[in-house]
Amino acid sequence: MIFKEILLCKPKYFDVIHYKLNAHMIMKNKVNYNLAIQQWRSLEENLLNNNVKINYIKPKKNLVDMVFSANGGIVFENKAIVSNFRAIPRKNEAKYYVNYFENNGYETFPMITEFEGAGDGLFSHNKSQLWIGHGFRTDIDCKNEIEDIISNNYLDINTLKLVNPNWYHLDTCFCPFGDNNLLIYEGAFDKQSLEKIYNVYNEKDCIKVSYEDAMNFACNSISVPNNIIIGHCFSNNLKKKLKDINYNTIENNMSEFLLSGGSTKCCVLDIEKKGINIGEELQYDNNNNIYYHKMQSSQGDKYMPDFI
Repeated sequence: MIFKEILLCKPKYFDVIHYKLNAHMIMKNKVNYNLAIQQWRSLEENLLNNNVKINYIKPKKNLVDMVFSANGGIVFENKAIVSNFRAIPRKNEAKYYVNYFENNGYETFPMITEFEGAGDGLFSHNKSQLWIGHGFRTDIDCKNEIEDIISNNYLDINTLKLVNPNWYHLDTCFCPFGDNNLLIYEGAFDKQSLEKIYNVYNEKDCIKVSYEDAMNFACNSISVPNNIIIGHCFSNNLKKKLKDINYNTIENNMSEFLLSGGSTKCCVLDIEKKGINIGEELQYDNNNNIYYHKMQSSQGDKYMPDFI
């Protein structure tokens, strides 16, 4: 999964005020608001410097976790599936995401089943695989509702059971990057879920992170163009493993957001309108110097620009 166009929410009202909404929210230390703003601005700058298009949703007073835009929903093609938060203090965020997507031309579907967006719903393999984490904040039955909404035979949807509250969302322990690589902390999953993962991923394409890296939210990183991974921090061992497969890392301190159980990936939502590449068939537009590749969409086969 490579992030090319995203949605951010400025941390204007960010704070940690809900005790143990997740295992990290113990309220031992107060948020340094000025530092949080600096860290978020640094993330914004790193994304812009790596050719990621940024859109913004307006923060809302009293919704202190809205900065974690990943949880707002998921986007597939032109369909925006908006979260139904299990976390009660976050439920009011959903209506603002509905408004955003409707106002920006997406087919918008508010979820009925509990589902916390791209916190628990992650695409991989050029959006031909969707992974749904459940166990803490998302109901396993959301799979059926999402299948009905997306209605695409080329997409496989897999459910994964999370078993450790330190990794309460899938995007804290499972990070698809590039086209078919994965950062994973195995201790967050049950045995059956690991079997599902390795039935799709070749283990040689997976980097199994240490407990130290997992607790530093290394799996909550962002894959951007040109083989760059942006995350809070990475051990030297993990940096070397990524370097060995030609990936470079950018460390973006997210200490204030970790107090709320979030890091870099929690702050971004992929909103690119893109289907599934179903073949090598290309057409070339001489006038605009663009190749178009064949894609499967809910409206049938179509050609999408491929800037190569």
